[in-house]
Amino acid sequence: MAANASIQITGAIQGAPGGSATIGPLTISSAAANYQVQTIVLQSGANTITLPTLPAPTGCIIILPTANTSIVTLKGISGDTGIAIGKTTTQMLTWDATAVPTSFVLSSVSTQTGLVTEIIFF
Repeated sequence: MAANASIQITGAIQGAPGGSATIGPLTISSAAANYQVQTIVLQSGANTITLPTLPAPTGCIIILPTANTSIVTLKGISGDTGIAIGKTTTQMLTWDATAVPTSFVLSSVSTQTGLVTEIIFF
């Protein structure tokens, strides 16, 4: 029996110059979910994250440690410029079922000794 995933995002923006808005609920669904969790202490520089393969994940949630003080950059490959995702944020990535990456890179400004980044695949 295949695992199912239903990830929802709901939020609100209030008091912004452009007004207020309700976000969602936005739902990301998978009829063949891959529930695997990887934990890693990010080292200084490029840290390659290899995706689980069976079943191929629909996406992942990256949870950076709340006590982290080093900027983390998300990259497609090690030499990529990437996008800084912050120090203590949570990020969600999803991809098309026909274009699932085999890996991605989290680059850290410094080694995050004793701090664990959690990556939940679904």
